[in-house]
Amino acid sequence: MISLKTKDWEINNIDTILFDKDGTFIDLHYFWGKMTELRAKEVIKRFSMDEKLFEKLCLYLGYDNTKGKMLKDGITALYSRPQIIDIFCENLKECNIETTHKEMEEIFDYINSIFYKEMEKYTKPIASAINFIKKVHQLGIKCGIVTSDSKESTLLTLKHFDWNNLFDVVIGRESTPEHKESGVPAKMALTEINANPKTTIMIGDAPMDYLAAINAGVEKTILVATGQIERECLLETSPYSINSLDEITIF
Repeated sequence: MISLKTKDWEINNIDTILFDKDGTFIDLHYFWGKMTELRAKEVIKRFSMDEKLFEKLCLYLGYDNTKGKMLKDGITALYSRPQIIDIFCENLKECNIETTHKEMEEIFDYINSIFYKEMEKYTKPIASAINFIKKVHQLGIKCGIVTSDSKESTLLTLKHFDWNNLFDVVIGRESTPEHKESGVPAKMALTEINANPKTTIMIGDAPMDYLAAINAGVEKTILVATGQIERECLLETSPYSINSLDEITIF
């Protein structure tokens, strides 16, 4: 077992760590920014919309394309994929577009099939997080991924960067129909690697990661401000909030 310590807090007796992916060890602004742009362009094409609405559609999806940043209070930061699709469909009514969840899901899936063929172009690791993951892995800690992204995409990322050996389990959105916040995906990860929630922590970048942990019986979640949300805001959810994983001392 290991302990983790910063100048503000200490967590002891850890033998398992569950990680979120985007915003935690992958730069989500670059990755999801490009994904959002492709989705917005496809929606404009499918519904014969004015191309001047491109920026507005990106904002609906939680991305400011003028700044190249995902919005900290955007729907991508706050909700799971099914909820994002439902909200986006409602937003489109303001543009006089009527569509269904199923139709929009098909558009998202189509863009995914294109995007993931060239995924390596848009995937940038967060160096401090990768260094942290490698350190805890070397110390024999079980590591898993619980993400709202697809398992297929995540496995492709691990393969591309030669990280397959760093993680013992990967749970993605297709692993279960239950949302990440329900705690079911995290429970699945714990079961698959025979881990005890009492000696497990979650590391993520958003409140949904905290909910995913709590609902799976994992009491402590470290939230890191490498995603869309600043540390001051993350502290409202978890007292174990930091700016970067390189602030942690492992012992």
